[in-house]
Amino acid sequence: MTVRAVVAPVAVPVVAPVAAPVLTAVVTATPEARGVERVRVVLRRLGTEYVDEHVRVEVPIAGADAGAGAGDWARLGDVLHAESAVPWHAVRLGARYPGALVVAAHHGGVCRVRMGPRGAALVLRTALPAWGARGARPGVPWPVWASLAHAFLVAGLPPRGLAGARVVCGVGVRLGW
Repeated sequence: MTVRAVVAPVAVPVVAPVAAPVLTAVVTATPEARGVERVRVVLRRLGTEYVDEHVRVEVPIAGADAGAGAGDWARLGDVLHAESAVPWHAVRLGARYPGALVVAAHHGGVCRVRMGPRGAALVLRTALPAWGARGARPGVPWPVWASLAHAFLVAGLPPRGLAGARVVCGVGVRLGW
């Protein structure tokens, strides 16, 4: 099954009549093995397209901490992600698998991301619903956000731009470009 997500950050006015450039992304994930996906991200900004293809691997907590169960896929993954509420887990995963450009540890409404060879950190949180529920999960899965962070790094875009992104998911989305 192929899943696609379309990202369209909200254009924020810099000066009243001038809006920030809009970035559009299409994320396609194709399963390769259990917990392993081949991901293709196409970013389009100001008439320029960037294409990023990478391997995204779900790493079990036991595999990340004890060295068992992660297998060879984690060593080959460009983007690693794990379900974990522990704040330092992304850093620990990154140290264990230094070949991964992006490592994300997510739980509920929070995703901690380590990006790049120096391990710059980014914390993403879901917007709380009007009734203020805590721990709400994002509408788009955290692994998709980790893949977007990878695409931003490869394209030379600032990863902090993800914070203002509005993501719409769908299957077989056509953008007409």
